[in-house]
Amino acid sequence: MRSRGREMTLSFPPFTRAVIWLLGINTAVFLALLAFGTPPVRDWVELYLGLVPSMTIFHFAIWQIVTYSFIHFTFWHWFGNMLGLWMFGASFESTWGMRRFLELFFAGVIGAALTTIVFGFAHILSTPATVTIGASGGVFAILMAFGMVFGENEIMMIPFPFLIKAKYFVLILIVVTVAFAIGDRGGVAYLAHLGGLLFGYLYVKFSPARGIDRKSVV
Repeated sequence: MRSRGREMTLSFPPFTRAVIWLLGINTAVFLALLAFGTPPVRDWVELYLGLVPSMTIFHFAIWQIVTYSFIHFTFWHWFGNMLGLWMFGASFESTWGMRRFLELFFAGVIGAALTTIVFGFAHILSTPATVTIGASGGVFAILMAFGMVFGENEIMMIPFPFLIKAKYFVLILIVVTVAFAIGDRGGVAYLAHLGGLLFGYLYVKFSPARGIDRKSVV
C-alpha cells in the first residue's frame, strides 16, 4: 500500500528472481520438515543445521552461519519471514539488482549469526547452547536497508488503516526489538534480529556502490 498525494492505492511488489529462489528454498525446506519432521529429525536439524554457537565454534560447524536461516518449524515463523522478504526485498532487487540484494540478505544472515555467537559466549541474553533458526536476520537487514534507502516512502501498518514513513517504521521496529530482546520474551531470537538490523545498516552505509565485488555489474 502506498499513497499518491492523499489518495491511497493498493500495490504489491513483483516476484523478482532472487526473491523467488529464496522463497522457494525456504518453502521447500519448511514443507519437508512439516512432512517428515518427527521429534528425532527436528532435534537433528536443530543441532546440526540450526545455529548452535558451541557446535559452530568447537565442532567447526561453520555451515551453520548460513543453514540456520533456511529452517522454520512453524507456519507463522515461515510466513512472517517470507512475507517480509517478498514485500521489502523485491523493492531492493528491482532497484539494486540481484547481486547487491543477495549480498544485503546474506550480510544480514551471517551478521546475525556472528552477533548471536558473540553474545552467546558472553552469556548476554543467550548461551552457547541456544539454538537459533529462521531467516529473520536477513529479513531485518532488508528492513533496515529499506528504511535507509526508501525512508520517505509511506507504507501501511497492516491491519491498521494508516500510513507511516518507512524510516519511522524501522525506528519503531528497532525500539520494539531491543525491548523484547532485553525482556527475552517468547523464546524468539531477538539477538538475530538486532544483528540483522546492525549489518543491514553497515552494508548500506559502507558497501561499494556496485556491491562488494567492484568488478560486478548490477
